[in-house]
Amino acid sequence: MYKNISSENLLVSQVVGTLRNKETEPAEFRFNLQKLGTYLAYEAVRYFDWIEEKVETPLGTAEVRMIRDNIVVVAILRAALPMAEGVINQFSRASMGVVSASRGKMLKEGGKDFRIDVPYINIPYLDKSNVAIIVDPMLASGSTMLFILDHLYQQKPKRIVVLSAIASEYGIKRILEKHPETIILTGAIDKELNEKGYIIPGLGDAGDRAFNT
Repeated sequence: MYKNISSENLLVSQVVGTLRNKETEPAEFRFNLQKLGTYLAYEAVRYFDWIEEKVETPLGTAEVRMIRDNIVVVAILRAALPMAEGVINQFSRASMGVVSASRGKMLKEGGKDFRIDVPYINIPYLDKSNVAIIVDPMLASGSTMLFILDHLYQQKPKRIVVLSAIASEYGIKRILEKHPETIILTGAIDKELNEKGYIIPGLGDAGDRAFNT
């Protein structure tokens, strides 16, 4: 399933608008990526399992709901780093993994598919007690995300949630056709990809804009 969070959350829509603005400076861009990660983490917990526990207050005992799942946050380097920080800061016991991935040769005309080069990957082992949160600001053709999902689903995690700032309709469709159990939460959904596989109107290259390169 997938959900466009900005359609129902004005704060998310406002942050996405700041990220889209070509005048947004790198420091502000990174700050808003981090904020978006925080907001999307709040949405992601709707799909987590919980357990009821009792805690002692200064005046008595209270029943509270606590997250039951073990959480692994997976950041796709480098653009996802600020956004992933906003996510992992909400889960005090979460683990973190990283994937260094870049586009290689275009495999399908119109920017619809790419070979993915992954020189480095380090992700804690997942099993049926783990929920993986994959963070990637731009879900464009879906090639990178499919590569990572194929890798992670082999480990049989309990659930996988994908968080993005902006996703293309094509990328969402492509992922859900192969892995329909995946939950995709995104700040906005755009219809078009250009011939190089960039989302239109999108926000440009998130990594370049975040790190001023």
